[in-house]
Amino acid sequence: MILVLALFLAVLIAVLTGGKLRRLANLPLHAPWLALLGFGLQIYIIYEPETTARGWLSLHTIALVFSYLLLLAFVGMNRRLPGMPIIALGLLMNLTVMLANGGYMPISPEAVRRVGHEYELQSTEPGARLKYTKDILLPREQTRLWFLSDVFVLPPPFPIPTVFSPGDAVLALGIWVLVLATCHSARWDSPPAQAA
Repeated sequence: MILVLALFLAVLIAVLTGGKLRRLANLPLHAPWLALLGFGLQIYIIYEPETTARGWLSLHTIALVFSYLLLLAFVGMNRRLPGMPIIALGLLMNLTVMLANGGYMPISPEAVRRVGHEYELQSTEPGARLKYTKDILLPREQTRLWFLSDVFVLPPPFPIPTVFSPGDAVLALGIWVLVLATCHSARWDSPPAQAA
């Protein structure tokens, strides 16, 4: 959710500061299918009904890690675009903590409580996956590299309470740089094929 919010705010600020959104359509993206496939896998995993985290033997865990590799490949192929190196760093931060904890993003019971989802704790045991997320419930003391996990909380009365990781924050920064730099650069006034 934090990434959607970052994208929305970046677009809004770009418009309010005189940027041109049409320039985003002129970005010379290489292999966009990699990003589409990566996001598609993540959406499937999030809404897939399995709630248990079965470690590295789980096809869902493998698919989730593979989705990050696809996204990293896409970012690598487009690394010359503004913000892409920052986005790559955010992806690597998230992937690192997920690999260290069985393939899912750890979230502590305290963070779940702070966003008002106590009901999730009644039906989810430590080490189990939270429904409709990429998270597993782990106490901080059981979490490897806990400082890279979902440790930042936007609690109520924030309109959409959410928890996010340092990697998500870096990703959000990369999105801001990509959108704002592109919308404010005359370089992207024309598609690459038409550029002089």
